[in-house]
Amino acid sequence: LWPKQRDVVKTLTKERLVAILKARQIGMTWTVLSYALWLMMMKPIAEIGVFSRRETEAIYMISKERIRGIYSRLPDWMKERVREIVGGRIGYGVKIWRLSNGSVVRAFPTSAGDSYTFSLVIADEFDLAPDQNNLMRATKPTIDNGGQMILLSRVDKKKPQTEFKQIYRNAKMGKLFGVDKWVGIFLPWKAHPGRTAKWYAAQKAEIIGRTGSTDDLYEQYPA
Repeated sequence: LWPKQRDVVKTLTKERLVAILKARQIGMTWTVLSYALWLMMMKPIAEIGVFSRRETEAIYMISKERIRGIYSRLPDWMKERVREIVGGRIGYGVKIWRLSNGSVVRAFPTSAGDSYTFSLVIADEFDLAPDQNNLMRATKPTIDNGGQMILLSRVDKKKPQTEFKQIYRNAKMGKLFGVDKWVGIFLPWKAHPGRTAKWYAAQKAEIIGRTGSTDDLYEQYPA
């Protein structure tokens, strides 16, 4: 684990409600999915809901390239028997993946998911979702009996006022939402240990040369 990833994992084991604002490509989705798999294996009958702005993206997160790929690389003694894999419509991938200990992960678009009680809800690229309020109204009550929610996203600069930004801002200021306490985590571009000032200067030059401004730089690689 990179140092920033390790810090996030420590927070996830202590806090119920976490909003993560991040730069691109710093391995945070992998980190959160690894945490979800740990819950599935070590906390039997864990019910995990993975949400993304489109169903295909949510399905990708539980694919053999993501959470099921992480699982496949574990040593055999650590694995639970895979009990059930359920596909979606023709042309779609796996929507449900269940282990023999009763734990299950389900993939949803942000417009669905209110029929379950979750141990953990992961909303990936949440600030890019067009229906953030719908997801919160549908899923937040499902984790209020002790479950956990992780909102994970880079920022959408086209929309200065979104539910994700409101949650994140209030979390950083320490404000309570009724009885709820959100924890805000910011992960800048240099959370990736391989990124240097020279690398950042190259990104800046490329983006300015392509767009004429630094807006995209601050959206994709905030400091």
